Amino acid sequence: MKQSAYVIGMLLLSMVAGAAGAGDEDRLTTELRQVVENNLAAYNREDHAATMQSVHTKSPDFDDMEQALANQFGALDARTELVSFRYIGHDDEFAIARVKFKTVDQSGEPFVANVVDTITVFHQEDGAWKYWSAHVLGVELLQ
Repeated sequence: MKQSAYVIGMLLLSMVAGAAGAGDEDRLTTELRQVVENNLAAYNREDHAATMQSVHTKSPDFDDMEQALANQFGALDARTELVSFRYIGHDDEFAIARVKFKTVDQSGEPFVANVVDTITVFHQEDGAWKYWSAHVLGVELLQ
């Protein structure tokens, strides 16, 4: 966890020092937001393969994400929507955004609707941006 905080801190520092042109930033923001939107749409369809397709296969969280999906799909009728997306910056290897999403469940199972606020790290794989990791900043319970 300390290593993750160090990596994020160094990425943020390097991004402040070397920003790309505004057009490149706008294009990257759109691409990263699309990764999030595609992931949430696949999650809402309970499409395991499509949901995992947006996650980098070498992500340190890949196996945990895959297992979490297996446990959630079928057990819940969860729906997730993007609340906000704010691009922070990038270096030559990673990009970072602040992503908030809301999850509600209609299955009748014990579940508390919530909004999760994250710093999300993206990394390219085969020329496409994908989730690398997400670090939770906070969770707001909605009931």
